[in-house]
Amino acid sequence: MERDLKKILEPLNGHLALVDEEIRKKLATGIPIIDQSAMHLFSSGGKRIRAALVILTSGLHNRIPDGIIELAAATEIVHAASLIHDDIIDQSMFRRGNITVPQKWGNKISVLVGDYMYAVALGAAIRDGNPAIFPLMVAGTKDMVMGELYQMQYSEIDTVRREHYLAIVELKTARFMGSCAKLGGTKSNMNADECEELFKFGQNLGFAFQIIDDTLDIMQNSSDIGKDVGSDFKDGKITLPFLYLIEQGENDDLNRLRRYSSNPNTADWEKIKKRLADSGAISYAIDFAGDYIDTARSIMKKFPESQFRNILLELSDFLLSRTY
Repeated sequence: MERDLKKILEPLNGHLALVDEEIRKKLATGIPIIDQSAMHLFSSGGKRIRAALVILTSGLHNRIPDGIIELAAATEIVHAASLIHDDIIDQSMFRRGNITVPQKWGNKISVLVGDYMYAVALGAAIRDGNPAIFPLMVAGTKDMVMGELYQMQYSEIDTVRREHYLAIVELKTARFMGSCAKLGGTKSNMNADECEELFKFGQNLGFAFQIIDDTLDIMQNSSDIGKDVGSDFKDGKITLPFLYLIEQGENDDLNRLRRYSSNPNTADWEKIKKRLADSGAISYAIDFAGDYIDTARSIMKKFPESQFRNILLELSDFLLSRTY
């Protein structure tokens, strides 16, 4: 039976409360326009999965080290900054059930507050003092920006291929989640082999997370996931279910997708959703994500039995079966 994310992460409630407090402290400037726009996404909630990864992996040898809260908060700030910039590019109206930062404050402020948040997070990595921490944070941040640019390069329905999609997922999501998992191990002074295994664990979670996210964008309602649905395809983002339909479907499928991309409308979108489901594209994408989860679980089982390992295994299952 699927467990709710809050229930899975319940043993971390105290730590995650400290993460939220640390985020507020780090972003506070006393300048209302910065404080309000920087905290807007956080005030709307969020899963805190990246922070949880940092904390949980740091405790795999049964001791959460000092200083982990600041690093966990930094990863959530980086993630939030990337979402603000994504919402500028995509002109999104809603995120986490609330109006987006660009829609509320405009693009100029959103660009600058996102940049400010990146700087705050990277400053935390420098202050940590461990020379391995800062390069990890920088690499994860750089990869997300590269992924956004790569996606712009390969956004046309007639040019994007499966290898492009997977490269985008790796850069925009998977590598940063890998970095989050490795951050915990690095902070706990695990050996190089263990840290590399944690990176692979987080990276596989990231692939699965994004593929499921892309699938939810097609099949769910806006009220279910707290943001615009169907927006990925309208914005020229060709995700795995569409690629499957293009690869395995009929000529009419590709033509229908081309027509819709040039003139989006609700009636045609419903037909496309039905065709994706009927063709097996949705099931295929979920199964494809499941393979990454299986790999992640096999990696995690190499670590000693502990409460933290069990939570990470449960979290892995949740990321595959989630509906939000």
